[in-house]
Amino acid sequence: MIEIKGSEGAVGYAVGKVVILKEQKYTAEIRTVKNPEEELKRLEKARDDYRRELEEVWEETKINAGADSAAILQAYKEMVNDEIFFQRPIRRVREERINIELALEEEKKSVAAVFMSMDDPYMKERGTDIENVCNTLIKKMKGIESPAEKIEKIKESFILVAEDLTPIDTVRLDKRYLKGFVTERGGRTSHTVILAKTLGIPAVVGVSGITQRTRDGETICIDGAGGRVILNPEDEILKQYEKERQKTEKRRELFERLKNERAVTIDGRRIDICVNSGDMESVRGLDMESCDGVGLFRTEFLYMAQDDYPTEEFQYEVYKELARKAGGKEVIIRTLDIGGDKQADYMKLPREQNPFLGYRAIRISLDRTEIFKTQLRAILRASAYGKVSIMFPMIVNLEELRRAKTFVEECKWELDKQDIPYDTEIRVGIMVETPAAVLLSDKLAEEADFFSIGTNDLIQYITATDRMNEHTQYLYKSCNLSVLRAVRMVAENAHRAGIPVGICGEAASDERMTYIWLGLGIDELSMVPSQASHIKYIVKHISQKEAEKTVQKVFEMDAADEVEQYLKERMADYEEIL
Repeated sequence: MIEIKGSEGAVGYAVGKVVILKEQKYTAEIRTVKNPEEELKRLEKARDDYRRELEEVWEETKINAGADSAAILQAYKEMVNDEIFFQRPIRRVREERINIELALEEEKKSVAAVFMSMDDPYMKERGTDIENVCNTLIKKMKGIESPAEKIEKIKESFILVAEDLTPIDTVRLDKRYLKGFVTERGGRTSHTVILAKTLGIPAVVGVSGITQRTRDGETICIDGAGGRVILNPEDEILKQYEKERQKTEKRRELFERLKNERAVTIDGRRIDICVNSGDMESVRGLDMESCDGVGLFRTEFLYMAQDDYPTEEFQYEVYKELARKAGGKEVIIRTLDIGGDKQADYMKLPREQNPFLGYRAIRISLDRTEIFKTQLRAILRASAYGKVSIMFPMIVNLEELRRAKTFVEECKWELDKQDIPYDTEIRVGIMVETPAAVLLSDKLAEEADFFSIGTNDLIQYITATDRMNEHTQYLYKSCNLSVLRAVRMVAENAHRAGIPVGICGEAASDERMTYIWLGLGIDELSMVPSQASHIKYIVKHISQKEAEKTVQKVFEMDAADEVEQYLKERMADYEEIL
């Protein structure tokens, strides 16, 4: 029996036989072509085939995993349709009369290397996207079957072991038989891990050399939360993991029973459990009976799914349907948060060395004011149909907040002139996701109607950590004491000013952190719909008093590892309840 440590991927236990995903290598040898146009038809056929395949996978993902997960595949669709990228290899085929496989392979290496050398996680992901798309196109032209296609044919339970998995591979695998996966590369916030969490597939990532250390048919156990892989487990370990797996299934059934209940602690403290959403398909799939509202509607996905700027009318119809669907529950619509790891080619955003610190979110809106006002008018008009609130992303100072609010008032005045109804008392809040906003939260709280803490970016900015880098995953933790102090400061300043504060990042659904969020007085947690019942269950089985004691104890500690261990012990009490 051998235990190997990797990084936490997607929570869950799995036991099964190994199937190794062996990537078939190819070589792109130079070949002289007599007819360049006929050669280029091969590329167009491969692109057409891939477009159809991507469209099918994209639609399937939206149905099975939601709009947020489907948006991860958007980069692949954009890449296949990016005529600018293909210009150079096409020109080389025509001018140099070389084969398209070689031209595309050399272009892939050249462009991907530039992206992969950058520190920014979005840029690294873009480099991976380029590699994956080009590899797929070359294999299609060479008639090489994708290994994922072979695995799709397996009709018995297995655990997949691979060097890496693309988001498309992850979606295409048959979830009836796939019990979990282990990869050599990847981090806990990679696109593939995010999809695995949504789909409920246990996963361990960053396990160096795992494809060489195991073999097809070997029995292994994986613990997604602990980042552990056990090869050739002893009978006792097999029984233990099977017990844990059954326990996980039982929990899911328990959580499902609480689906439509409110989250109230043993001693009567209520916290709102809301959901995150992102486009028309996710709006139509929302079950508003099972949540307290929409804590984050990500409007950037409406922009990313279009070939040009979405019109006011288009956005108005989406926001109106969302407001109506909510049935009087609050819907917080975040204004455009594009840039960083989210791009729309038609916006022609500059390629920056540090896009997460550059031209993004509210900075774009305050610069391209007509785009901003178009969106604000659509949101205001939709507010006539339900309880709608506006939220600005990436606010770092009072000047930005004041200027953004000025545009809201300007849009109200324009609508008044046209006798178009809207909620005159619409609330306007901000995302708190930078150290600057944390340090100014006392002042910002005086001019915002609510705060929503975006922990994904906040953790990254406070800890100076690339959340996609497997070498820095040990720093990217929601229980990092500097992060917890920041959240405490924001919560105290918000409540001092009489405004509510929520959390809408991935940490909102981290079960270990529920004690902390309750103890710090957080008013709302917003998360992917699949996690809502789980967090409700935890809230209903602990008291506000013990949550406050937990927080007090945590702030007496010196290190994140100490906090993690303590929260693990607290969760053991909860495990006894289960």
